[in-house]
Amino acid sequence: MAPSGPRAQRNTRNPSAPTKPGGRSGGIKKRGAGGPVRTDRDGDLDMDAPAAKGGAGRGNRPPNTNGTSAPPPTGPRRSTRSAPAGGRAPKPTTRAADMVKKIVESGGSGNLSSRIAAGRDTSSRHTRSRPVNGVDRVTLVVRGLKESKASSNDGGGLRDLLIFLERKAATVGKLHRTVKINKSTMKGDLVYITANKEDAEEIKKINGFEFASARLSIEELPEGASPGLSEQSQSLKDQLTTVLGQRYNQESKLMNLSDLGQDPILQQMGMFNQATPEKVFRALMVILEDNFKTAQAKREGIHSVSLAGNNIDDVHQIMSLADALPDLLNLDLSRNMFKDAKALRKWSHRLRKLEALYLSDNPVGTDASAMAEITKLFPRLQNLSGVQVRTKEEVEAASRAPRVFPIPQFGTDFRDLNRVGEGFVTEFFALYDTDRQTLAAKFYDEQSTFSFSVMTSSAHIPNAPPLTWSSYIRLSRNHVRITHPPSRYQRLFVGGPLVQDAWSKLPLTRHPSLTVEFDKYLIDCHPMSGLADPTGSELGGVEGMIITMHGEFEDQDPETKVTSKRSFSRTFVIGPGFPGRNPIRVVSDLLQLRAYSPLPPQTGVPEGIQTSAAPVANAPINPVATQEQMAIELSKQTGMTLDYSKMCLDAAQYNLERALATFNEMRAQLPAEAFAQPIA
Repeated sequence: MAPSGPRAQRNTRNPSAPTKPGGRSGGIKKRGAGGPVRTDRDGDLDMDAPAAKGGAGRGNRPPNTNGTSAPPPTGPRRSTRSAPAGGRAPKPTTRAADMVKKIVESGGSGNLSSRIAAGRDTSSRHTRSRPVNGVDRVTLVVRGLKESKASSNDGGGLRDLLIFLERKAATVGKLHRTVKINKSTMKGDLVYITANKEDAEEIKKINGFEFASARLSIEELPEGASPGLSEQSQSLKDQLTTVLGQRYNQESKLMNLSDLGQDPILQQMGMFNQATPEKVFRALMVILEDNFKTAQAKREGIHSVSLAGNNIDDVHQIMSLADALPDLLNLDLSRNMFKDAKALRKWSHRLRKLEALYLSDNPVGTDASAMAEITKLFPRLQNLSGVQVRTKEEVEAASRAPRVFPIPQFGTDFRDLNRVGEGFVTEFFALYDTDRQTLAAKFYDEQSTFSFSVMTSSAHIPNAPPLTWSSYIRLSRNHVRITHPPSRYQRLFVGGPLVQDAWSKLPLTRHPSLTVEFDKYLIDCHPMSGLADPTGSELGGVEGMIITMHGEFEDQDPETKVTSKRSFSRTFVIGPGFPGRNPIRVVSDLLQLRAYSPLPPQTGVPEGIQTSAAPVANAPINPVATQEQMAIELSKQTGMTLDYSKMCLDAAQYNLERALATFNEMRAQLPAEAFAQPIA
């Protein structure tokens, strides 16, 4: 946002500075836009300037969903008072700036720390946030740390307390999973912790327990209260809430944030003399999210936003708007300072449902090339500054248009040595289904490793019955979900006895026969060198193989006895065994499980392995099914969603290798929404 204080304050900073055309001056300016860059104690740009004069302008208000113009602003009329001339505008006070900063950090989507507090995943390099716990997050207040012996430890003992709470909650609740605290903050004698609702209930059970010779008190933070806010900060938050309340029109579902620099309440508070405009705007977005707590509430409650007359020249200054209202339909950015389409590019892949955008009275004007580029940024945009750029029918047709075409499916690459790989996989799966104890004793020694992970969100057959993963999740090892080093170590099984013990806890399975149903597998086998020599005599390592398999299997739940079909990927690294033992040893065994989806059709089978199944080439091929299978395969290899996999295949002109190369080249530029949900 670029709201600012009265005009005289901006002009008295540099009376000789020329004003911008149309009487506009100041406002949010880009870094380095003339003169030294002022920053506050947090390193944020100090940007204070007046809003442009003039009325709202005809035709500049965002339309309602019925296509009519939104009603005029319902808030109080702006004041015409100006600050005393002469002298430098007051510098933001440290106390007020800190108060606004605390409001921003207490919740919402204003910055990284607040997104973490809101329970959102920020692992992606892109700023688009994804809910992790959503509205189910709970904040607890813990007392007693200051009285404990741990308070003299590094960091005041906070880390020790968090470890105790997580471990003790899992123990008391007799859970077969970990309890996780998402965020923690220590304010004076109090510790505020945030966890999902289920984990918070377990943590509350240890209220009254003793920690480091001190008794802990754990209770839930009252609804509406903000952790760590002082009375002054809470009062400031209440005043900003009043500002939003007066500017919200429930009937038209319009949030009118135009000419904020001239708002009487904000002027009376001296807000833009005490904190930077960007921080004030982020605080407003935090309060907005506090009042519309769910995505559905925001979608139903706010269709239009007006930010007219705020001297904004780059959407980076109002980025928190896209985080807070990602489903916004209408946006008015008229009477601002946007010079070109580049100033809006940071909103690429954001505001994907935007239907109307107003940029009247901006330096960008009616530049045809800029308007065309802006239209491409928003795929559902129909109205740009009063000009129809797409029809509703065109938008719907584009969303239904096919974006994927069939590509040739490459066969497996099976480079075996003396049929060692063939013999290993054939014997392995036969024993895995019938005698896992003998299998582990034969191929796994003291240094062999095994681990597996479960992908609960993956491509699967539409309308397929949901699968249960309870028999697997407790041993699933995934660094996205399992972040504590001890938990990771516990799920990495090293040595034959531990591997055998892990297998005994997994359901019984049945894999298709490798000799009769080979078309149900994709197998790659490659020689590799440099494996550690078990005898230690070969310093340069010994020769081995890496085998990667994709296929399917059936299992039976040990409790319900229900049979389910699943897909898997398994990677083995095998090498020479210890002298006097089995000639082949498994160095590494990595297994990934997911919902069942058929493999793409194969164009050939590995040399040396025969199958009695009918050749795939003789079977009729359904082009639509083939397209879906190819997209599923690309999705498996890249982690992208099916839609983005289809677009990637289309752009690569039906060449899978080229599609993978394109993905690796463009991966850093893809939005977070291009990727499927994390593995469980």
